[in-house]
Amino acid sequence: MECHDSTYMPSQDPLVFSRANGSLIWDVEGKEFIDLCAGFGALALGHASDALRDVAQQFSHENPPIEHGMGDVYPAEEKVLFLETLRAMLPPAYATGALALGGGQAVEIAMKTAMLSTGKTGFIVFEEGYHGLDLGVLPLTARSDFRAPFKEWLSEDRVIRVPYGCSTQQIEEAIKQLAPYGLSAIVVEPLQGRAGVKLPPEGWLSTLALAAHAEGGLLIFDEIFTGFGRLGQITAAETVDADLLCFGKAIGGGFPVSACFAKKQVMDAWPKSTGEAIHTGTFFGHPFSLAVGRRTLTEINRLNLCHRARELGEKAKHRLVDKIGSSSKVKDIRGQALMMGIEFHEPGFGAKMMDRLRKVGVIALPSGRDGNVLSLSPALNIPENVLFEAIDRLAQCL
Repeated sequence: MECHDSTYMPSQDPLVFSRANGSLIWDVEGKEFIDLCAGFGALALGHASDALRDVAQQFSHENPPIEHGMGDVYPAEEKVLFLETLRAMLPPAYATGALALGGGQAVEIAMKTAMLSTGKTGFIVFEEGYHGLDLGVLPLTARSDFRAPFKEWLSEDRVIRVPYGCSTQQIEEAIKQLAPYGLSAIVVEPLQGRAGVKLPPEGWLSTLALAAHAEGGLLIFDEIFTGFGRLGQITAAETVDADLLCFGKAIGGGFPVSACFAKKQVMDAWPKSTGEAIHTGTFFGHPFSLAVGRRTLTEINRLNLCHRARELGEKAKHRLVDKIGSSSKVKDIRGQALMMGIEFHEPGFGAKMMDRLRKVGVIALPSGRDGNVLSLSPALNIPENVLFEAIDRLAQCL
């Protein structure tokens, strides 16, 4: 029934989920799996979280939820509360934001905001970067196989791609190439997840901010995957002078919520709505989703999950090094907090490990240009013993 491109189907042992709780998932045949993926990082609190249960239980037949709040006309109360909660967790400079559903939509809001604010239309992005697949953001995404079928539609001449971690000189050369359009923004992931858990050089992100601002452009952080605890911090803008921040995944607690927040003077480039917003969507600001998201944000704060991610991530990395660091198959073990990657020498070996792990009850995904990295992004509250059991099974598979 579904488009061939939509769902991965392994040649053997196709997997269909039936139920889940915490960091455990069961398939339709009753087999249990430890989840080291957490919905591509979207489930900061794991499956069936207390935040979700809390929202679900507050309603009854006599008190049903608002299904739709006409978010760009008459907002539901939950939209106001969610925006207040999210803003309060960010550095004070990022005072104004806009909501959407998916990560790519948040990046598109950031792109539009940058163009409105600067009056320029050129963008610098990075090799192996991933920013979504909607047509508006597709030129920013590095994978040529994603872009190729639609290449004639895309304005790729306005996008310059340079190596992640590149020199200041390479940034300056890219800016010169964009001269016909002017630099609107540099768009970067504070840590490249889909590229194979690639960390930036020390101080490099601040260098990007200086380069962008010197040219009258902006710096956009795509923190869809990395924001709100995954890297042991709420945002990389806590230490780097970025202008626009894109969030998704974790902020919805498993529901489709994304947001772009910016410095007020940047976001104020948008015209004031007089009843017809020029960027909106039917379900932007969906009240039930935002209720789950708000409680998820509250729990991330209350449980101090940023600190826990740093501590547990360090322990997990040490255990990985102890268990598999000496293997001839392993090239590198790296990451930050609870975003870890195991790089193998053999191309495609991360994908092979995904299939092996599935057979022993562990869910993890490959990443990297050649599929030679295995990515681990478990729930921020995964029990330590469950995470270590998964690592032990990984070691046995290897």
